[in-house]
Amino acid sequence: MFGILSFTTEVTLWLATVIALLLTIFFWHKFSARKFRSIFARVSVLVLIQALAFSAVGITINRAGDFYDTWGDLFGSKNNLASIALSPESVSAITAQDVSKATRTSGGSLIFKKVITGANSLVSDYVYVVTSPAISNKLLSTSTPSIGTDYQVTELFPGYPGVPETWIGVLQGLATLEKMEASGQVPPTIAIIPAINVVPGLDTECLNIPGTSEVETWLTTDMKTFATKFLGIDNRPWSTFGYSTGGWCAAELSVRHQDQYNLAVSLAGYFSPTFSAGVNKRERKVLTAEYDIANSLAGTKNNLRMLIIYSKRDKFSFASMNDFVAKAGALIPIKIVEIPNGGHNIKVWKPFVGTGFQWIADQKVSTTPTP
Repeated sequence: MFGILSFTTEVTLWLATVIALLLTIFFWHKFSARKFRSIFARVSVLVLIQALAFSAVGITINRAGDFYDTWGDLFGSKNNLASIALSPESVSAITAQDVSKATRTSGGSLIFKKVITGANSLVSDYVYVVTSPAISNKLLSTSTPSIGTDYQVTELFPGYPGVPETWIGVLQGLATLEKMEASGQVPPTIAIIPAINVVPGLDTECLNIPGTSEVETWLTTDMKTFATKFLGIDNRPWSTFGYSTGGWCAAELSVRHQDQYNLAVSLAGYFSPTFSAGVNKRERKVLTAEYDIANSLAGTKNNLRMLIIYSKRDKFSFASMNDFVAKAGALIPIKIVEIPNGGHNIKVWKPFVGTGFQWIADQKVSTTPTP
């Protein structure tokens, strides 16, 4: 009832703030004496009002941007997901029961929410599987569900802080995809949307950090293994698409795993890891060198294409983008789309989600299984 994304929580905090302010104004004269008790009372009520107002603003911003999904995410703790996660051995092919329990959107897509343990990384967290309307109709029309052979697979990454639901909710990625499929702009699509912020309180930058967590493995090999078992996908190449930190993840993972991905879209992303306080100086130096993705492209045979959507006013990513394009522009095909106005925020990015999906659909590269 009072979850971090709950409208009830937001309204309650705003009402409490207003009521506390009005009561303070009405009874202020009772604390006007120059005594310690009165001074302490005045300071306390002012601090209380500030705390309530700050909390109300924070909840409103979080509901608008889907940055944190639970209170545990906000405070750097998570429930023991490993205890409820599907083990690698227990993931089975999709059933009619799975389809009946899935969430059906107004646009006709199906959303499957799973908690799994990665077969290789042993990370336990959420992954959302979304089947677009054409595929969903196939799943709903038979007692032995099958995705068929007409589909593309796109892996979507949120930012930091951020949760997979951002793609479904405030960014309106799913609604955009549904409209584009209905108009024939994009083919039937399976979207894999895993949690990327799997270590409480630490931005892992989608890397394998020794002694911390193998997030890169979770997002690549483990997602492929899970999708193969659950949906029965074949080995056709995937595309990646992410915004902000997710844009970095989309670029990094596609460059380093070209056996799995052949297209990447970075929306307001950067192109070298930006570490949080939980990574020490020595680790940063080693990981920065290892995850120099422009250097990874040099001297290898690349089958990757990339779309970069950026804004010159986005100080968070603009310089990094320029540096990457200067180094990698001759190594892989890179298309650049400039956002004419705005900085680093979801409101600016939302109109360009369709641009990314359209570019993926327009690429004349293999989306069929390879031998």
